Amino acid sequence: MKYNVSQLLKEAIGSHRTFEIEEDISDADHPMEHVQGCVDMVRTHQGIWVQAQLTVRVPQQCSRCLDGFSRTLPIELDEEYFPEIDVNTGARVILPDDWEVLFIGWDHNLDLAEATRQATLATLPLKSLCKPECVGICDRCGRDRNQGSCDCYNRDIDPRWAALRSLMDKQQT
Repeated sequence: MKYNVSQLLKEAIGSHRTFEIEEDISDADHPMEHVQGCVDMVRTHQGIWVQAQLTVRVPQQCSRCLDGFSRTLPIELDEEYFPEIDVNTGARVILPDDWEVLFIGWDHNLDLAEATRQATLATLPLKSLCKPECVGICDRCGRDRNQGSCDCYNRDIDPRWAALRSLMDKQQT
């Protein structure tokens, strides 16, 4: 997801490029498996403005049954990247004091991986479920209750709760 933008940095303000992305990512630092979409880059007076419509496949673990699954998320990027080195002179550029700035490296490569990672993490749900009707695992025996039920709560019951159990049995009938 790296693009050499040295030629775009030499062009007039308003010049643009469009790229198609389709990449499998195997880097452990990124939560993504596959990224696909379209990226537009426009030369601004200070750097390059990137707009992207991406689809990202992310490996997840269900918070109820602990099974692994993949989720596909739509991601939008709308970021401006600033060069560290002036492409014409080779001199260091005075960078904005904004701590959220994304940079174009000394080699004039614009890397979309970090912005995509941040957007992906911001889009992920707090509790991932493999399916909405997932019932999870038994907290006593650890059996996946999606595969079948267990008798953990029918077998041994604390005698102090027996009166409540009889009320539940009456409601079920």
